[in-house]
Amino acid sequence: MGEPAQPKFAASRQELMVSKFNRALCGIIFAALIGAAIQGGAQALPTVQRGAEFDGFAQGTMLSPDWGQTHDYGFSLGLDYTRFLSRPLQPGLELRFSRATGRTVNENTYLGGLKLQTTIHGIHPYALVLAGRGTIQFNYTAVGVSSESFFVLGLGGGAEFNLTRALKLRGDFVSQHWNVLPNALTPAALNVGVSYVLPVHGRRER
Repeated sequence: MGEPAQPKFAASRQELMVSKFNRALCGIIFAALIGAAIQGGAQALPTVQRGAEFDGFAQGTMLSPDWGQTHDYGFSLGLDYTRFLSRPLQPGLELRFSRATGRTVNENTYLGGLKLQTTIHGIHPYALVLAGRGTIQFNYTAVGVSSESFFVLGLGGGAEFNLTRALKLRGDFVSQHWNVLPNALTPAALNVGVSYVLPVHGRRER
């Protein structure tokens, strides 16, 4: 049997172009979400009352680990805190833990950062800027180590859709940049699941 696919530290020109494209795509998504929020500001929050809420969420995750030619599968769990103001964009904080396992590597991330969202006709698009630590576990010994940890930057966006007053369907895409020398890893995660709302500091309408 052949050895598993080796890490892409010695990236080809084509691979570098794909990596740049992924980062550019994430930037476009982020800018589009901000622009949509500003553009729809007059309609977005006509009935919002001042308040805040905590959202716990659970998602299934499909990860392209940027290591070998396989996909990893797993889950993401997290908590959002959103402060609702009389403005088109609602600032918030997000903490999330993700774990995805596969044939060649397993990847865990512990991220936190800024979440900006708006509300347009019952749909809640949002943008994410996250940072934290990532751990990669090797499922073979060709690299000479069992696991390593690195600084991780994550940029992404998604949307939530009301199912009930407290339950929402949630989907997002997060492009990651792992600070691995001499080159970076750029995993990308697609997440789909639900979130549950725990209102605090007053009530609001959506």
